[in-house]
Amino acid sequence: MIFAGHSLASSGASRAISALAMLLFTSACAAQTADREMPTILATESFSPPPLPAITATPPPSPPSPAPPLIPSWTPEPTPTALPPPTPTPGCTQTGQVAAGRFPSALEWPDLAYRIYLPPCYGEDGRAYPVLYMLPGNFHDDSIWDELGLDEAAEAGIQDRLIPPILVVMVDGGQIDTRTSGGPYSFEGVILNELLPYVESNYCAWTDPAGRAIGGLSRGGYWSLEIAFQNPAVFASVGGHGAALVDTYAGPTLDPKYTASSADLSGLRIYLDAGSSDWYLPHLQILHNNLLAAGRDHVWLIQEGGHDNNYWASHVAKYLQWYSEPWSMDREDYPPCLSGTG
Repeated sequence: MIFAGHSLASSGASRAISALAMLLFTSACAAQTADREMPTILATESFSPPPLPAITATPPPSPPSPAPPLIPSWTPEPTPTALPPPTPTPGCTQTGQVAAGRFPSALEWPDLAYRIYLPPCYGEDGRAYPVLYMLPGNFHDDSIWDELGLDEAAEAGIQDRLIPPILVVMVDGGQIDTRTSGGPYSFEGVILNELLPYVESNYCAWTDPAGRAIGGLSRGGYWSLEIAFQNPAVFASVGGHGAALVDTYAGPTLDPKYTASSADLSGLRIYLDAGSSDWYLPHLQILHNNLLAAGRDHVWLIQEGGHDNNYWASHVAKYLQWYSEPWSMDREDYPPCLSGTG
């Protein structure tokens, strides 16, 4: 059968063609694979750590060589050199001053005024000063002795070495000095129990009786004499300058005219003076006569003038010299200051 034979032939041819095609495709793929450039794989660079430093063993230290023994050497004694004599400290070149203040008072509530003269270079040497308390007249206050020139006279006397450096306390009498006559609840109590302790606690005041003096003019003269005659062991000196000894309420137990005869005043220095025309002179004369009769030493001076500021101002320098007579000019003779410096 022609039709059947043709079909077998065609099938064999197809297989042959397919095999050839496969051969050709395989050859082509091989050629392409041979022609393709293969990527170069770089070898990874290896890491080598740096070499460690060689450890060298340190030999143990050699024991120190023994030091040679010390041989003491002889040093000659230095020849002492004479020191030059010390140069004297130059004198004080400052000036004194007046300070004002108030001190507490239970008797003249609540306080009273005062002024205090402080000498040149006050407090610098660490020693105490003698103190002069000066009392005012009936119509005066703490300014009266300042106005009379007492502080200027003290300054001049100290600079001229006529008197030693001192403190001068000038006090106001308030109302109590005219309304009382004596005793602990009077102006006497103000001075003894309030003013003195205040001054001696706040200033370089010599607290021994040898370092205290008290004086006054007119009514203040009455008070200075009344206080000192009642308390003679408290003060070294007392002065009555034109003292108005006319207190009719005082009586013989307080009035200095009469207590001068009975009190032991043997250790007390007394100074009495007045102007020749002072209207209180007759009363002062009674005191003078009683002191004489009792054998009490005292200064008695009647000088030209009256009962006025002119008289007292003309004698303040003389008063200061008399009050200062027992006090040394040498500051080394005074005790140390044990209180404040004001």
